Amino acid sequence: MTEKIRWGILGCAAIAEHTFIPAIKKASGVELLAIASRDIKKAKDWAARFGIKKAYSSYQELLADPEIDAIYNPLPNHLHYPLSIAALRAGKHVLCEKPLALTAVEVREMFAEAEKNNRLLMEGFMYRFHPRLKQALELIDSGAIGEPLVVRGAFNFIFDRDLSNYRWNPAYGGGALYDVGCYPINAARLIFKSEPIRIEAATRCDQNTGIDLTVSLLLTFPGNRQALLTCSFELEFQSRLEISGRFGRIFLDRAFSAKHFETEIQLTRNQKTEIFHFPPADQFQLMIEHFGEAIRGQVNPLLDFQDSYGNALVIDKVLSLIRR
Repeated sequence: MTEKIRWGILGCAAIAEHTFIPAIKKASGVELLAIASRDIKKAKDWAARFGIKKAYSSYQELLADPEIDAIYNPLPNHLHYPLSIAALRAGKHVLCEKPLALTAVEVREMFAEAEKNNRLLMEGFMYRFHPRLKQALELIDSGAIGEPLVVRGAFNFIFDRDLSNYRWNPAYGGGALYDVGCYPINAARLIFKSEPIRIEAATRCDQNTGIDLTVSLLLTFPGNRQALLTCSFELEFQSRLEISGRFGRIFLDRAFSAKHFETEIQLTRNQKTEIFHFPPADQFQLMIEHFGEAIRGQVNPLLDFQDSYGNALVIDKVLSLIRR
């Protein structure tokens, strides 16, 4: 492998345009070498606009490029599985947007393919790389609030894109649960360091498309610890995480969407709140640099098979409850 890890992007997704490309341009030890789109004009326009050396008219062409080391897959949810599998078989490391796949079976097959081809696969939960979350977890592990007993999480926004957007299509992995519900589920599992033993769910679905617009979950973990989680495409923006223990609670606003904002941890004990301030941090840049270190063998991937597989199992169960 060359000194810099050379990346290619599959598709001209909005998240690639507004988040991934600006981040990789700042990241160390990497080079954005290629982009592919079924619309070659768009690929060439992006290449010229962002200083990308190569533009391809198909995903297969990009995957066949021997100079590409790693792939970023920001495609619609139903294309995460097949295109990531194809990339792994082509000998590329893969950073794939969340949700990694539409079922736990697909997640298992993807990691098996990564192992077979001796390549890395990681789900792109960028919030996991923010320094604030790291410190929040350290506070929890230090016993600052006692054993976590209740987690409350919400990730909501008003989804107003036109009906051509894949998020309106259940067959394409549409709906609030896949799009934003995966975040608080991941956070609850991370905080409790275990998998839920009971899952209860309630939902509001769109009458025309059938997608889940709002989902509320009660996940029960070992020790009767509880996570109360909400995700929605029809509620005012909210991105919050609260962890409560016997001795206090930790609160994070913009928990899953810190972006370029200044953030803080609110630690409340004995009805007194201590605030820890954090400057803006580019979570995507940190994730890209971490993935590069993992490719070089310097660190283990922060998100592994159990992270993705456990999340997918919860989503599988929730969908079986709300669609029956």
